[in-house]
Amino acid sequence: MVSISLYTLGAGVRAASETLALYRAGTVIKYAGILGLGPTQLWFGVTYTGRDSLLTTRRWILLLVWPAIAFVLVVTAPMHDLLWTVQGFATTAPFASVDRVDSPLVWVNIAYTYVLVVVAYGLIAEVGFNRGGRYRTQVLLILSGGILPFVGSVILLLYGNPSAAWDPTAFASTITGIVVAVALFRFDFLDLVPVARHTLVDEMSDPVFVVDIDDRVIDVNTAGIELFGTQKQDFLGQPATEVIPSFDCLRDSDENSSTDVTVETDDTVRFFDSSRTTLTDRTGAPRGSIFIYRDVTERHTVEERFKRLIEQSSDMVVTIDREGTITHVSQSVEEILGYEPADLIGENVAKRIHPTDREEILSELSNHIDEYGYTSTYRVRVRNSADEWRVIEARARNLLGDSFVEGIVLNARDITEKQRQNRKLERQNERLDQFASIVSHDLRNPLNVAAGQLDILQAEVRDEYSDSTETIQRQLDRMEQIIDDSLTLARSGKTVTETTTVDLEALARDAWGSVDTRKGDLVIEQSLQLDGDRNRLRNVFENLFRNSIEHNDSADLTVRVGPLSEESGFYVEDTGTGIPREKRERVFEQGYTTSQDGTGFGLAIVEDIIQAHGWDISLIDKESGGARFEIECVQMPVGKKPP
Repeated sequence: MVSISLYTLGAGVRAASETLALYRAGTVIKYAGILGLGPTQLWFGVTYTGRDSLLTTRRWILLLVWPAIAFVLVVTAPMHDLLWTVQGFATTAPFASVDRVDSPLVWVNIAYTYVLVVVAYGLIAEVGFNRGGRYRTQVLLILSGGILPFVGSVILLLYGNPSAAWDPTAFASTITGIVVAVALFRFDFLDLVPVARHTLVDEMSDPVFVVDIDDRVIDVNTAGIELFGTQKQDFLGQPATEVIPSFDCLRDSDENSSTDVTVETDDTVRFFDSSRTTLTDRTGAPRGSIFIYRDVTERHTVEERFKRLIEQSSDMVVTIDREGTITHVSQSVEEILGYEPADLIGENVAKRIHPTDREEILSELSNHIDEYGYTSTYRVRVRNSADEWRVIEARARNLLGDSFVEGIVLNARDITEKQRQNRKLERQNERLDQFASIVSHDLRNPLNVAAGQLDILQAEVRDEYSDSTETIQRQLDRMEQIIDDSLTLARSGKTVTETTTVDLEALARDAWGSVDTRKGDLVIEQSLQLDGDRNRLRNVFENLFRNSIEHNDSADLTVRVGPLSEESGFYVEDTGTGIPREKRERVFEQGYTTSQDGTGFGLAIVEDIIQAHGWDISLIDKESGGARFEIECVQMPVGKKPP
């Protein structure tokens, strides 16, 4: 508008001039408007359509180079003939006129201005026509206001020349002012700009609905249309209650408050966090409302998954604040303690803890109340809904400083039965140890007496009784072995709690040396490092080696020890006759043996010791013959022996 005003003012000065000097002054003013018209219209076009980033500082400089040069040439035109040559001046009524011959630079300037104006109109038309409604009316007014002077300039060039006194462009510019005024005051030109709607609404990934004061939909963005897979015209003008999900709840909610909305489509369910904002005019009167549906499906899915995992967990998850008040408890508390979660919310956690345990745990938690991330494990007695005391093991973690938690999290489980079972096993082990010691002591005394008497008898009797005395000696030795094996078996099943690093090769060779193995050879394929009880593992190898030697008569028997292929354990195998398939299921039974001199406790002891380590032993079919025992160290990792 400023450029058009300068253009019109210059045209008026030229028409009313009585001297050539005044005519030239009017020409300078007019060209100031002409040279500013192209760049300013392009500036308006890119701003109106949201393409401001196209005009960088460097591009602006390049864009204004020619107008600056041309303006200098216009101001200095009397001193050169680069733009035109003035051949005469006349003040005949009604307008002053000049006779001049224009150079090609004048037409270059006209072409330059036309290009910028056409580009600006094209940008405005493209954005406006794609929006429709009130925006399309705006664009039509803007284009008509600009096209009228454009048409006037074309008429001037076709039927006159750039220096003609009568210029229809200036006259058409008055209509431009009127049209722009209508767009400004009637159609909210400066308040309702298509680029704002395009950028802030259509490009949003969240559905947006706009309703008027009568609750009719007057606008919807692309995301809203795509959500329901329909056309825009199917929304516009429709009652909001029929097309906007949960509209009644949102309409009645507080300003800017959020409401959870679930939208079911043909193939999926989506969740939205919806809000309403009232739209007002300049006077503050309500004109309608805008509803924004923020898609929170992913967040809802994660929250629901986490919630269900917590609810389905066999452990209780309890959150308490700084004062020990319960702020959250998982649904599993009902199964473990018999309470409804709502019954415990707001209650102090100490209320249902045994008085003897209460002071200790509260003191411990209070000592670390300001230590973020602190963790500890507690065992306390908690009263359930049936007034029974249950032993609860709780792992506490201080997350008071976490804005999403703001509490101490307790992961708790009921270990009452486990405690009872452990105490029962401890008592059984104690009785078993006591029984084994008594049996060992009571049997060894008469056995020692019998052995002493046998020595006296062997010294006094003749050689013809040697077979009898040897038989008695052999049976006494067997009784001694049974006592030793019984004592070992009684203690072999105790869980291994203390371990050391044991070298497989050294352990196997040590055990081999303590067994009568003159009929066989030991081969160590590869050593491993094991975490276990060395003395009890040595007993394993002694019994496995003794089992191979005693059940095979071959003079060239070979026993091999090595790691399993997965390096998760080791094996012990021999080249003997093997164990028949029908007898393999019983080899680990206590007292089962196929040897007249065996006690049947050897492999039972082996199995008990292996299981006490948390491992597993199995008897494997061996195609080449012989027996192969595989021990899988599933709970205690095995590593290669370092070089």
